[in-house]
Amino acid sequence: MPLGMDEIYMALSMADIFIAIGTSGHVYPAAGFVHEAKLHGAHTVELNLEPSQVGSEFEEKHYGPASQVVPEFVDKIPERAVVLFAR
Repeated sequence: MPLGMDEIYMALSMADIFIAIGTSGHVYPAAGFVHEAKLHGAHTVELNLEPSQVGSEFEEKHYGPASQVVPEFVDKIPERAVVLFAR
């Protein structure tokens, strides 16, 4: 098991939002992080060139080059924060 996994799983269990950027979803244990975060109630977001192998785990998906989708997502954070954290 890679070093620091206890800390990673603790952080995933406390996360309000989990964002994966540019992943294939093939490599474990990292590919399972979205599932773990979702189990604990985190809002899950995939920013990727195309759907990953674990794409069905994400509640929100934005596809395209990271140089495009990441800035677009970040620019909308202030307006989105009200919606996400008002639940």
